[in-house]
Amino acid sequence: MNKSKALMAALMIVGVFALMSSLSLAQQDANANANGNPGRMANNNTNQNAMAKSADAKFMMTAAAGGMAEVEMGRLALERASSDAVKQYAQRMVDDHTKANQDLMQVASTKGVTLPTGPDAKHMALMERLRRTTGADFDRMYIKEAGIKDHQNMEKLFRNETIKGKDADVMAFASRTLPAVQDHLRMAREMSGMMSGSAGANANMGGSMNGNANGNMNGNMNGNGNGNGNGNGNGNNGNTTP
Repeated sequence: MNKSKALMAALMIVGVFALMSSLSLAQQDANANANGNPGRMANNNTNQNAMAKSADAKFMMTAAAGGMAEVEMGRLALERASSDAVKQYAQRMVDDHTKANQDLMQVASTKGVTLPTGPDAKHMALMERLRRTTGADFDRMYIKEAGIKDHQNMEKLFRNETIKGKDADVMAFASRTLPAVQDHLRMAREMSGMMSGSAGANANMGGSMNGNANGNMNGNMNGNGNGNGNGNGNGNNGNTTP
């Protein structure tokens, strides 16, 4: 009888310990859930840290700095350009790059990547040079530096990301933005040709400068100011050089 009571007591003690262990595990699970699953958060943090150091992140940061520079230089051109055609090009840069920058910010936010808040030092120096320039000299420098050189670099940057990128979302952003970058480069080259009076002055930009530099951007450049569209840019008939 005493042995039976002792056995029952031992079983009760084991049951109590088992119950306490189960309650402890349940509490740990509850605490983990209440804290947002620390294990999963640790994995997410690791993934975000890896992304922040990746080539995709470097692309996003470079693209962001370049895009913000295009917006700022475009705004400056709207204030200082002497040619209406250059101003219309600048407005296109402000509109398109503002939209692309917003798109990029949304992608970066999902990847835990912190983008720069303004243009890089190289572009800041270029903007200072532009601020010291006026008239037709400003127009030529803006189109050459911000229009052609910058977009050549951007075209290469975005094209490389579409080919060599690793993150699908970042590559998709590069793919949908690349055509606009290429279009900006084409327009800048055409405008540069018009400014120098090249034979390509009748190229269609979806708008071109007219012969008296009022830049109506509605088709071919009229080289002598009477709509004949010869675009000879000889400086005597219509003065095609801004």
